[in-house]
Amino acid sequence: MARRERVTLTESQRRTRKIVWTSAAGVVVLASVVGLVGAFLSPRADGNQSQPAPDTGTTTPGAKPTAQPGSVVDAAVAEFGWSPEPITANAKAYGIAAAIAGSTYDTNLATRKQFLGSLGSWHTLDPGYDLESDQQDALEGKLNELNRRVVVPKSDWDAQAINDMTVTAKVDGDVLVDYDHLSPQPGSLDELITDGYHLVTTNVLATYVGRDNASYQERYAVSVQVLCGGTTPTAGSSQTPADCKLIRFFPETRK
Repeated sequence: MARRERVTLTESQRRTRKIVWTSAAGVVVLASVVGLVGAFLSPRADGNQSQPAPDTGTTTPGAKPTAQPGSVVDAAVAEFGWSPEPITANAKAYGIAAAIAGSTYDTNLATRKQFLGSLGSWHTLDPGYDLESDQQDALEGKLNELNRRVVVPKSDWDAQAINDMTVTAKVDGDVLVDYDHLSPQPGSLDELITDGYHLVTTNVLATYVGRDNASYQERYAVSVQVLCGGTTPTAGSSQTPADCKLIRFFPETRK
Protein backbone atom coordinates (compact mmCIF):
# COMPACT_ATOMS: atom_id res chain seq x y z
CA MET A 1 0.00 0.00 0.00
CA ALA A 2 1.40 3.38 -0.92
CA ARG A 3 1.86 6.09 1.64
CA ARG A 4 0.32 9.50 1.07
CA GLU A 5 2.43 12.56 0.49
CA ARG A 6 5.82 10.91 -0.12
CA VAL A 7 6.07 7.41 -1.47
CA THR A 8 8.57 4.76 -0.42
CA LEU A 9 11.26 4.12 -2.99
CA THR A 10 11.40 0.44 -3.93
CA GLU A 11 13.21 -1.73 -6.48
CA SER A 12 11.55 -4.49 -8.45
CA GLN A 13 12.27 -6.81 -11.28
CA ARG A 14 11.43 -5.95 -14.86
CA ARG A 15 7.87 -6.76 -15.92
CA THR A 16 6.63 -7.49 -12.37
CA ARG A 17 4.61 -4.33 -12.19
CA LYS A 18 1.48 -3.49 -10.29
CA ILE A 19 -0.55 -0.30 -10.01
CA VAL A 20 -2.57 0.34 -6.91
CA TRP A 21 -5.12 3.13 -6.81
CA THR A 22 -7.28 2.23 -3.83
CA SER A 23 -10.21 3.57 -1.82
CA ALA A 24 -9.99 5.78 1.28
CA ALA A 25 -11.69 8.48 3.36
CA GLY A 26 -15.18 7.03 3.59
CA VAL A 27 -15.90 7.48 -0.09
CA VAL A 28 -13.75 6.01 -2.77
CA VAL A 29 -10.44 7.77 -3.23
CA LEU A 30 -7.50 7.14 -5.45
CA ALA A 31 -4.66 6.28 -3.12
CA SER A 32 -0.96 6.84 -3.69
CA VAL A 33 0.53 5.11 -6.67
CA VAL A 34 4.00 3.84 -5.89
CA GLY A 35 6.31 2.94 -8.72
CA LEU A 36 9.77 1.90 -9.71
CA VAL A 37 12.43 3.10 -12.04
CA GLY A 38 14.10 -0.28 -12.26
CA ALA A 39 11.05 -1.46 -14.17
CA PHE A 40 11.36 1.50 -16.52
CA LEU A 41 13.04 -0.80 -19.02
CA SER A 42 10.38 -1.35 -21.64
CA PRO A 43 9.90 -4.95 -22.80
CA ARG A 44 12.15 -4.83 -25.83
CA ALA A 45 12.45 -7.31 -28.61
CA ASP A 46 15.74 -9.05 -27.78
CA GLY A 47 17.06 -5.77 -26.33
CA ASN A 48 19.48 -5.28 -29.22
CA GLN A 49 18.56 -1.81 -30.44
CA SER A 50 21.73 0.00 -29.37
CA GLN A 51 22.14 3.63 -30.37
CA PRO A 52 24.46 6.48 -29.32
CA ALA A 53 23.78 8.13 -25.96
CA PRO A 54 21.27 10.96 -26.44
CA ASP A 55 20.66 14.37 -25.03
CA THR A 56 18.55 13.84 -21.93
CA GLY A 57 16.17 16.73 -22.54
CA THR A 58 12.45 16.29 -22.20
CA THR A 59 11.80 16.41 -25.95
CA THR A 60 13.02 13.47 -28.02
CA PRO A 61 16.14 14.49 -30.00
CA GLY A 62 15.22 15.30 -33.57
CA ALA A 63 11.51 15.49 -32.87
CA LYS A 64 9.76 18.33 -34.68
CA PRO A 65 6.77 20.24 -33.35
CA THR A 66 3.66 18.68 -34.85
CA ALA A 67 0.92 21.01 -33.60
CA GLN A 68 0.36 24.41 -32.12
CA PRO A 69 0.92 24.70 -28.35
CA GLY A 70 -2.21 23.69 -26.52
CA SER A 71 -3.44 21.41 -29.29
CA VAL A 72 -5.32 18.33 -28.12
CA VAL A 73 -6.60 15.13 -29.68
CA ASP A 74 -10.24 15.81 -28.82
CA ALA A 75 -11.27 18.90 -26.89
CA ALA A 76 -14.85 17.61 -26.66
CA VAL A 77 -13.92 15.10 -23.93
CA ALA A 78 -14.09 18.01 -21.47
CA GLU A 79 -17.87 17.73 -21.80
CA PHE A 80 -17.61 14.41 -19.96
CA GLY A 81 -15.39 15.84 -17.22
CA TRP A 82 -12.19 14.36 -18.62
CA SER A 83 -8.80 15.91 -19.34
CA PRO A 84 -7.98 15.93 -23.08
CA GLU A 85 -4.90 14.22 -24.48
CA PRO A 86 -2.32 16.78 -25.66
CA ILE A 87 -0.63 16.70 -29.04
CA THR A 88 3.03 17.23 -28.22
CA ALA A 89 6.49 15.79 -28.74
CA ASN A 90 7.50 16.88 -25.23
CA ALA A 91 7.71 13.87 -22.92
CA LYS A 92 7.43 15.87 -19.70
CA ALA A 93 4.33 17.75 -20.83
CA TYR A 94 2.69 14.54 -22.03
CA GLY A 95 3.58 12.61 -18.87
CA ILE A 96 2.09 15.31 -16.67
CA ALA A 97 -1.07 15.33 -18.77
CA ALA A 98 -1.42 11.54 -18.45
CA ALA A 99 -1.04 11.66 -14.67
CA ILE A 100 -3.65 14.41 -14.45
CA ALA A 101 -6.04 12.56 -16.77
CA GLY A 102 -5.99 9.48 -14.56
CA SER A 103 -7.50 11.52 -11.71
CA THR A 104 -9.91 13.77 -13.59
CA TYR A 105 -13.48 12.59 -14.12
CA ASP A 106 -17.10 13.32 -13.24
CA THR A 107 -19.32 10.40 -12.25
CA ASN A 108 -22.36 12.53 -13.15
CA LEU A 109 -21.34 12.90 -16.79
CA ALA A 110 -19.92 9.53 -17.87
CA THR A 111 -19.67 5.90 -16.87
CA ARG A 112 -16.57 4.09 -15.70
CA LYS A 113 -16.52 2.13 -18.97
CA GLN A 114 -16.50 5.36 -20.96
CA PHE A 115 -13.74 6.84 -18.80
CA LEU A 116 -11.71 3.65 -19.21
CA GLY A 117 -12.10 3.86 -22.97
CA SER A 118 -10.93 7.46 -22.98
CA LEU A 119 -7.77 6.65 -21.01
CA GLY A 120 -7.18 3.62 -23.19
CA SER A 121 -7.06 5.79 -26.29
CA TRP A 122 -3.93 7.48 -24.91
CA HIS A 123 -1.98 4.21 -25.26
CA THR A 124 0.13 3.26 -28.26
CA LEU A 125 1.52 0.07 -29.72
CA ASP A 126 5.05 -0.53 -28.42
CA PRO A 127 7.56 -0.70 -31.31
CA GLY A 128 10.03 -2.31 -28.89
CA TYR A 129 8.39 -5.57 -29.96
CA ASP A 130 9.32 -6.77 -33.44
CA LEU A 131 6.09 -8.59 -34.30
CA GLU A 132 2.80 -6.74 -34.69
CA SER A 133 1.05 -9.60 -32.90
CA ASP A 134 3.37 -9.11 -29.91
CA GLN A 135 2.70 -5.36 -29.98
CA GLN A 136 -1.04 -6.01 -29.92
CA ASP A 137 -0.70 -8.52 -27.09
CA ALA A 138 1.39 -6.07 -25.07
CA LEU A 139 -1.12 -3.28 -25.62
CA GLU A 140 -3.97 -5.54 -24.58
CA GLY A 141 -2.07 -6.37 -21.42
CA LYS A 142 -1.58 -2.69 -20.58
CA LEU A 143 -5.26 -1.98 -21.18
CA ASN A 144 -6.27 -4.92 -19.00
CA GLU A 145 -4.01 -3.55 -16.28
CA LEU A 146 -5.60 -0.14 -16.75
CA ASN A 147 -8.95 -1.73 -16.06
CA ARG A 148 -7.89 -3.94 -13.16
CA ARG A 149 -5.24 -1.85 -11.44
CA VAL A 150 -5.47 1.80 -12.44
CA VAL A 151 -9.08 2.95 -12.75
CA VAL A 152 -11.08 2.58 -9.53
CA PRO A 153 -13.11 -0.66 -9.40
CA LYS A 154 -16.69 -0.54 -10.63
CA SER A 155 -18.09 -0.95 -7.10
CA ASP A 156 -16.05 2.02 -5.95
CA TRP A 157 -17.05 4.08 -8.97
CA ASP A 158 -20.69 3.30 -8.25
CA ALA A 159 -20.23 4.47 -4.66
CA GLN A 160 -18.75 7.70 -5.92
CA ALA A 161 -21.61 8.12 -8.38
CA ILE A 162 -24.14 7.80 -5.57
CA ASN A 163 -22.41 10.78 -3.97
CA ASP A 164 -22.27 12.72 -7.30
CA MET A 165 -18.49 12.73 -7.09
CA THR A 166 -16.32 14.90 -9.31
CA VAL A 167 -12.53 14.48 -9.27
CA THR A 168 -10.01 16.98 -10.61
CA ALA A 169 -6.24 16.88 -10.38
CA LYS A 170 -3.30 19.23 -10.73
CA VAL A 171 0.47 19.12 -10.33
CA ASP A 172 1.53 19.52 -6.72
CA GLY A 173 5.29 19.51 -6.36
CA ASP A 174 8.13 17.99 -8.33
CA VAL A 175 7.94 16.45 -11.78
CA LEU A 176 10.79 14.03 -12.47
CA VAL A 177 11.91 12.96 -15.93
CA ASP A 178 14.35 10.14 -16.68
CA TYR A 179 17.61 10.84 -14.83
CA ASP A 180 15.90 13.20 -12.41
CA HIS A 181 15.01 10.02 -10.55
CA LEU A 182 17.52 8.82 -8.00
CA SER A 183 17.91 5.17 -8.85
CA PRO A 184 19.08 4.97 -12.50
CA GLN A 185 22.76 4.29 -12.93
CA PRO A 186 24.63 6.74 -15.20
CA GLY A 187 24.01 5.77 -18.80
CA SER A 188 21.47 3.05 -17.97
CA LEU A 189 18.59 4.87 -19.64
CA ASP A 190 20.48 6.25 -22.63
CA GLU A 191 19.31 3.64 -25.12
CA LEU A 192 15.70 3.95 -24.02
CA ILE A 193 15.77 7.73 -24.20
CA THR A 194 17.34 7.60 -27.65
CA ASP A 195 14.53 5.34 -28.76
CA GLY A 196 11.97 7.82 -27.38
CA TYR A 197 11.02 6.10 -24.11
CA HIS A 198 10.76 8.36 -21.05
CA LEU A 199 9.81 7.91 -17.43
CA VAL A 200 7.81 10.78 -15.94
CA THR A 201 6.80 10.96 -12.27
CA THR A 202 4.30 13.63 -11.27
CA ASN A 203 3.23 14.62 -7.78
CA VAL A 204 -0.53 15.15 -7.97
CA LEU A 205 -3.13 16.85 -5.80
CA ALA A 206 -6.61 15.44 -6.45
CA THR A 207 -9.71 17.24 -5.21
CA TYR A 208 -12.91 15.27 -4.62
CA VAL A 209 -16.20 17.17 -4.57
CA GLY A 210 -19.46 15.37 -3.83
CA ARG A 211 -23.06 16.10 -2.95
CA ASP A 212 -23.69 19.38 -1.11
CA ASN A 213 -20.15 20.46 -2.06
CA ALA A 214 -18.57 18.12 0.49
CA SER A 215 -14.90 17.85 -0.49
CA TYR A 216 -11.50 16.55 0.47
CA GLN A 217 -8.09 16.17 -1.16
CA GLU A 218 -5.47 13.48 -1.71
CA ARG A 219 -1.81 13.80 -2.64
CA TYR A 220 0.08 11.02 -4.40
CA ALA A 221 2.69 10.38 -7.05
CA VAL A 222 2.08 8.81 -10.46
CA SER A 223 4.75 7.38 -12.76
CA VAL A 224 4.10 6.71 -16.43
CA GLN A 225 6.18 5.54 -19.35
CA VAL A 226 5.81 7.70 -22.43
CA LEU A 227 6.98 7.06 -25.98
CA CYS A 228 7.74 10.04 -28.21
CA GLY A 229 8.42 9.04 -31.79
CA GLY A 230 7.33 5.86 -33.53
CA THR A 231 3.88 6.02 -31.94
CA THR A 232 0.47 5.06 -33.31
CA PRO A 233 -1.59 8.27 -33.65
CA THR A 234 -5.21 8.36 -32.58
CA ALA A 235 -7.34 7.80 -35.67
CA GLY A 236 -8.96 10.96 -36.99
CA SER A 237 -6.75 13.25 -34.91
CA SER A 238 -3.91 15.59 -35.80
CA GLN A 239 -1.37 13.40 -34.02
CA THR A 240 1.57 12.08 -36.02
CA PRO A 241 4.02 9.26 -35.20
CA ALA A 242 6.44 11.93 -33.95
CA ASP A 243 4.07 12.86 -31.10
CA CYS A 244 4.07 11.30 -27.65
CA LYS A 245 1.68 8.56 -26.57
CA LEU A 246 1.36 6.46 -23.43
CA ILE A 247 2.99 3.05 -23.02
CA ARG A 248 1.85 2.34 -19.45
CA PHE A 249 1.13 3.55 -15.97
CA PHE A 250 3.92 2.26 -13.74
CA PRO A 251 3.07 0.20 -10.69
CA GLU A 252 5.35 2.05 -8.29
CA THR A 253 7.08 5.38 -8.15
CA ARG A 254 10.77 6.05 -7.81
CA LYS A 255 11.83 9.48 -6.59
